Amino acid sequence: MVAVCISNILLFERSKNPFEISLSDVNKLLSCGLLETLKFSVLELQEHLDTYNVKREAAEQWLEDCKRTFGTDDGIHGTNTDAQELELCRRLYKLHFQLLLLFQAYCKLISQVKTIKKEAEVINMSEELAVLESCLKEAEAASDSGIEEIEIAEASQASTETAIHSLIETLRNKEFVSAVAQVKAFRSIWPHDIFGSSEDDPVQTLLHIYFRHQTLGQTGSFAVVGSNQDMSEASSKLMELNLEIRESLRMVQSYQLLGKIKPGINLVSTGF
Repeated sequence: MVAVCISNILLFERSKNPFEISLSDVNKLLSCGLLETLKFSVLELQEHLDTYNVKREAAEQWLEDCKRTFGTDDGIHGTNTDAQELELCRRLYKLHFQLLLLFQAYCKLISQVKTIKKEAEVINMSEELAVLESCLKEAEAASDSGIEEIEIAEASQASTETAIHSLIETLRNKEFVSAVAQVKAFRSIWPHDIFGSSEDDPVQTLLHIYFRHQTLGQTGSFAVVGSNQDMSEASSKLMELNLEIRESLRMVQSYQLLGKIKPGINLVSTGF
């Protein structure tokens, strides 16, 4: 019962597209008076993320304890095991509720950023970057499959400036597979620089570099790329699933109390 609800949340999360990425000119944020507002929203988001990580670690630790207990079980499903399962369900519920709060804070931040579109003299590059993102993702898939080997010119590796110039020219020429290969190669030469690290998404790195280069010397540039799905709908669905878990936990706890009243009846079941 509880396990089914948690599985539904996991399936829902996996069905969602990647979150939106916002790119904006800092001067425009200042002129709109949004910078301070966004600072508080980012701090709120970080606080929810920190709390989520703490609850995740607690749930993982309890799960390991349960595995050790169940691993030595002699086949008898006793009261202590039931209590452990129920506590695991409570911790998972708290974890996913924290995920809901984190997601809502993210939606709030993105909605604040999107208000820039209503401002005058805004250069909206969202469509341009969305097309570029799609092309780069296809190129990355081709690169990962090893369909095409790309040679990186030695001249482009002389400095970060020449490397960025090479990337921009490659993107303008629509040589997207080469662009992905280049950014990966540049990471090994300049680790943790503008090209990011091996753990970073090369597509997002290229989008940031392209946006930054295209907006040099101008103000008011703005772009939101990624999923176009309705965030409010996703938030409502997460809330609905969390309420289902809470109701299931309430029912399990009621059965547990009833089982204590009638010791001969074992009614506790969490679906694990």
